[in-house]
Formats: sequence, structure tokens, C-alpha cells
Amino acid sequence: MFRKLTGFINHAVLRAYVALQVFATTEPVRFRAYLTSLIIAGGVLVPALANEQLAQALAGVGAVALPAAMAEYTRSKVTPA
Repeated sequence: MFRKLTGFINHAVLRAYVALQVFATTEPVRFRAYLTSLIIAGGVLVPALANEQLAQALAGVGAVALPAAMAEYTRSKVTPA
């Protein structure tokens, strides 16, 4: 039972890793933007939620959404190589 569950988890992780590699290769602009949003969320949004500061949390949401919005705008202007 445990060996079957471990095999399933390993298979799912490997598939996610390959999908992430394909995404990074085919959509580098989006990948960098989402990675930047993830880092900003870890540095701004999570501490704001921990301290229960509403204004900082709202600014954090905007800071996280801005790179993704700019990636979509930039992607429409640039074609992948």
C-alpha cells in the first residue's frame, strides 16, 4: 500500500516537473512573471497576512498581480523564438 502511494506521488511530481520545464521553454515571459509573483508573495503578502495589516495585504495583492498582468501584455507584443 505504502509503496503504491509512494510510486503515485513520485509519478505525479515527475509529471509536474516535466510540465514546468515545457512551460518554461515555451512561455519564458510568463514563467519569469509568475516566478517573480511567487517571490513577491512570499516576501510581502505572507508577512502582511501574518501581521493582520489590511493595507499592506491589499498592496501585496496588487504587487503580486502586476507582474502577471505585465507578462500578458508583453507576451502579446513578443513572439517566442
